[in-house]
Amino acid sequence: MSNPCASRKTLCIAGVVLALGLAPLAHADNPTFGEYTAKGFLSDYSNIKADGDNGRIYRYRAPGIDAARYKKLMIERIRVWLKPGTEDRGIDPAELKELVDYFHKTIVEKVQDAYPVVEEAGPDVLRVRLAVTDIVPNKVEATVVSLVVPYLWMGEAGAGAAKGEAGSTPFVGEATIELEALDSVSGEQVAAYIETRVGKKYVWTEGVQKGVDSYLKAYSTWAYTKQSMDGWAALVRTRLDAVHGKAKKAEAQ
Repeated sequence: MSNPCASRKTLCIAGVVLALGLAPLAHADNPTFGEYTAKGFLSDYSNIKADGDNGRIYRYRAPGIDAARYKKLMIERIRVWLKPGTEDRGIDPAELKELVDYFHKTIVEKVQDAYPVVEEAGPDVLRVRLAVTDIVPNKVEATVVSLVVPYLWMGEAGAGAAKGEAGSTPFVGEATIELEALDSVSGEQVAAYIETRVGKKYVWTEGVQKGVDSYLKAYSTWAYTKQSMDGWAALVRTRLDAVHGKAKKAEAQ
């Protein structure tokens, strides 16, 4: 029996995206943060400012709010969508749902021991909303070629990468997060965060010493997206610990 999605891959992806509540929200008058255009997901963008001069991180924390009073989290359904132009890569729509499930599970695992995840609002409950946007899947076949022929990346050293390490290429994934924390009773925005992460295949200074095999094992279509999700889940825990006095002062800045 023929697969009705086979000849209409893009339409099928769009159908699943809509069914999961993942449809893009961007329009022309949405604010920009560096090279990123917001998707209209957050309740308020007006107070979000650049964090330093790297052009990748933007944040806001409401003044005068004792964030330490929030002891529990209520995590809304996470939304994800692809960067325009990537929809025609033959992506299985089920993989997008798997990404959502993976991110939710990772966040819960990071926070649950200290900050229970609940389903009902309350005065001590922080409502967390997250969207992972402009996802660019790894182009696995191209990445593998450049790993197997490591001298190719010598010409890429000038391309630069996040944190000042060379090694980024167009073949490695990227993603942006839009995150906000709201008072679950009043709906007031307590904090907001936007960050774009661009993939690195390797650390330039380590060259090929890690070995090609380890690189090949590390890469799949969604490897970098999941790596970014791991980092953002850890960030949620770090920020919670900071406002509750469980982290070093430097981590709260």
